[in-house]
Amino acid sequence: MNEKINIFLSSLFILVVVVGLSIFAGVAYIYTLCGLSVWAVIGHLVKLDDDMPGEWSNMEGSPEAWRRSRVELLIKSLVMFSLVTTTLAFPSLGEFGAH
Repeated sequence: MNEKINIFLSSLFILVVVVGLSIFAGVAYIYTLCGLSVWAVIGHLVKLDDDMPGEWSNMEGSPEAWRRSRVELLIKSLVMFSLVTTTLAFPSLGEFGAH
């Protein structure tokens, strides 16, 4: 139950950030979503070595933490590629949110 609440609150937070940034910068919602997803993937790639067994974020050497980090990166990458593909396939989405 707690995971569902966390997912809901995280999604709500991302929605508020996307709408706020889109209004502030005057860009379409889909472009803001793409930018945030690219930022998340690049940030995860930069910090990926910290999750390796024995490294900074995984000092106890847990293979589970390393596997979980790679799964999270895969999910973030799939979301990013689906957003970019959708944006390229449907350019009319660029009209929503742009002022």
